[in-house]
Amino acid sequence: MSEEGSSPASGEFGHLIVERSGGIAGLLLVWDLDIDSSEHRASIGPKVAELPWPNDSAGHVDGGAGVKANGGAAGIGAGPGAGADCYVYAIESRFGLVRFGETEMPGEWKSLVEQVREIAAPERRRPGTE
Repeated sequence: MSEEGSSPASGEFGHLIVERSGGIAGLLLVWDLDIDSSEHRASIGPKVAELPWPNDSAGHVDGGAGVKANGGAAGIGAGPGAGADCYVYAIESRFGLVRFGETEMPGEWKSLVEQVREIAAPERRRPGTE
């Protein structure tokens, strides 16, 4: 992964990983999209590069937008909008990592998640595994 917030070198966007955890059953679903080999590269790549990825890797909220850049299992530090039965989304790319409760996700991030969910097949994983 390159430096957060940098422009893609040689037109490479890399992978975009969307994790959804939580809900009543506590399942973890992962959508892993290789943007560069996707037929949707021209629409998704620039969209991912232009999103407000946090520049602070210490886990601080960026600009009050509910964006977090903290590591760990999905759901850690998801914020007050993530209730016991709500989903938590972690979105990771070469530009950084953000985490949102489903009710606090800003529109541009929600649009990206919906697009990735339509393109990539979900993979069910056990929480805490790669």
